[in-house]
Amino acid sequence: MSDVDINRETNVVTATMRAADRRNALDLHILEAIRDAAAQASDALVLVLTGEGPTFCAGFNVNMMKRGADAVDALVESLGQTCRALRRCPATVLVDVQGAAIAGGCALAVTADVLIARRGSVLGYPVHALGISPAVTIPVLLPAAGGLARTLLMGGEIHTADSLFDHGLVHHLLDIGEDRTPIIDRLRSRGTEAAHTTKKWLNELDGADDDAAFDGPVQGSRGLSLIQPD
Repeated sequence: MSDVDINRETNVVTATMRAADRRNALDLHILEAIRDAAAQASDALVLVLTGEGPTFCAGFNVNMMKRGADAVDALVESLGQTCRALRRCPATVLVDVQGAAIAGGCALAVTADVLIARRGSVLGYPVHALGISPAVTIPVLLPAAGGLARTLLMGGEIHTADSLFDHGLVHHLLDIGEDRTPIIDRLRSRGTEAAHTTKKWLNELDGADDDAAFDGPVQGSRGLSLIQPD
C-alpha cells in the first residue's frame, strides 16, 4: 500500500497520508505523491489533504534526516516543491489537521486555501535547535498569517489550533470526528472556472507565482542541519 492514497469523486480529489505508524512523517516518496495529487487535481474544484491516525504530520522522517545534511537538504527542497505545487494547483486546497502539524507538517497545513483544524491540535515550527530553517514555508505562510508569520517562524513555539483560529490562520475549528462534508459541499457549489481564476489572481498578487520566492529559501537553507549521520 502506498503511503499516500489519492482518490477522486466527481470534482474533489482527496490525498490521504497513510503512514500513521510514524505519525505521517515526511519522506521524499510522500512529498512526491502529494505533488502528484496536486497535478491530478488540476481540473478539479477541491483538493483535500489529510493524514491517517492521531497525527496529521510530525514533520520530516527522522531516519532519513539521520543520513546527514544532504538528506535534510533534499527533504527541504522537496518540501518547497510540494508547497509550490499545492499553492499553484488550480483547485482550492483544503487541509484537515488533527493532533499535530509540526515543522514540515505545518508548512503543508498553511499552504491550504482553507485550513481545518481539530480541537486540541497544535501547529508550529520547533526546528531551529536542529539547525533547520523553516524559511521554506515563507511564500505560503506570509500571505496567510501576515504579522503572525514572523512570530511563528522565529519563535519556534507550538501553537494551539484554538489560538490560530482566533488569529484567522485556521479557518474552521472542528471537533474530532466532526464531519467536514458541509465545508466541502460549500466549496463544490462554486463554479470551477471562477474558483480557478480567483486563485490564479490571488497567487499573482501575493507572489506565489514567483519561483524565486520558493527557490531562495531552499537555497539559503542548504547545509544548516545539525543532524549527524548514525
